[in-house]
Amino acid sequence: MAQYNIDQIKRSVRLEEVAGHYVKLSRQGKLFIGLCPFHADHHPSLTVDPQKQTFTCYACGEHGDVIAFVQKAEKCSFAEAVEKLSPVTSLPMTHPLPPLERGKVTPGAINEKTECPMVSPSPLERGQGVCYLTVQKNNQFLQALLPYACGDSDLTPAYLDFEVGVSPGMVPKEWYKMRNRVIFPLRDEMGGLIGFAARKQPDGDPDEPKYRNTSVEEGYRKSENLYALNLAKEAIRQDGFAFVVEGYKDAIAMHAAGFRNTVALCGTAMCDGHVALLKKYTSQVTVLLDGDRAGEKGSTEAVAILRREGLWVVKGQLPAGEDPDSLFRLWGKEAFVSFIRGLRKQLLSSEEVALFNRISRQVQLLLQKHNAGERKVLLSDLTKMFAYRTGLSLRDGHPATLDWRWL
Repeated sequence: MAQYNIDQIKRSVRLEEVAGHYVKLSRQGKLFIGLCPFHADHHPSLTVDPQKQTFTCYACGEHGDVIAFVQKAEKCSFAEAVEKLSPVTSLPMTHPLPPLERGKVTPGAINEKTECPMVSPSPLERGQGVCYLTVQKNNQFLQALLPYACGDSDLTPAYLDFEVGVSPGMVPKEWYKMRNRVIFPLRDEMGGLIGFAARKQPDGDPDEPKYRNTSVEEGYRKSENLYALNLAKEAIRQDGFAFVVEGYKDAIAMHAAGFRNTVALCGTAMCDGHVALLKKYTSQVTVLLDGDRAGEKGSTEAVAILRREGLWVVKGQLPAGEDPDSLFRLWGKEAFVSFIRGLRKQLLSSEEVALFNRISRQVQLLLQKHNAGERKVLLSDLTKMFAYRTGLSLRDGHPATLDWRWL
């Protein structure tokens, strides 16, 4: 076994993210809850504490840290679990093993009677991950990319962070469809290289499509991934909300402007898979899709889906025909930053008015109800509204001022 700093590995990975590769987790307060994969669990018994970075199953008693979870899930030794986590943390190792596969383990699939968890040996067939050989192939293509000049010195550092390059004209047959295009590497929330998006250059064939992406068969699904989430997730946690934009270049422009809590839909409509990813890190979203008819339609649909799933959402209106990338290039970094900050403040103010109206209506309903059960539900909703109101005020830079005398 290679020599590792165990503490460094534990600091470099998030237990909730690793566990989320095996079971579906949902946030409840400060914890994540899910069906335990280590016994036949029918009611969520597994609890993951993101602050302590520990897991506990209150039914079967399994508990421990991220290494213990991988040991149990992969049915492997401590040393093997550390080696499996090393590719995730980008720490060096001398005897690499395949990284954690993103197969979903059914409850009870891992127990003392089995030699290994019931994870598909061919993740691509089930669309639940990218196999080790595919990751190797993707990394080889990434290393072959040529430098890309984005045309704006303020954007250049961000384009380097996102590893954007240009595919050479001479490429192996399997990459032929992406030759002579601007390449956006696609990484999952753990940072795994799962594919590429290839954008046609201005002098490209007019009959060619604007984008060519890694196919579903090759392991990439737009509906299950958010561009830049691997870079944005910590900022989303810290800021308490996420910006959602439309395209790859929009996300890069937002990151270049300092809004590192930004993810992109990769040019597709908001899906349940996107919502599930967002809910792992926040309950509040600001949608900033393109300022055209298609963008307006997409924004409306995205807001509806997010609200249906219980997230608090505000929708930003961009100038007609513009997007974050075009505005950054048109106005420059400083003016763009001021615009986004002003827009966010304006959205919060308008949202507070709408929230105040909702609270007023809820109080009127409460005064009309005499059934204890109905009043309990209404009071619970009011508590959530007031908690959200406080959060809005703090992020907007002024103290909460809502007063019962206003109702």
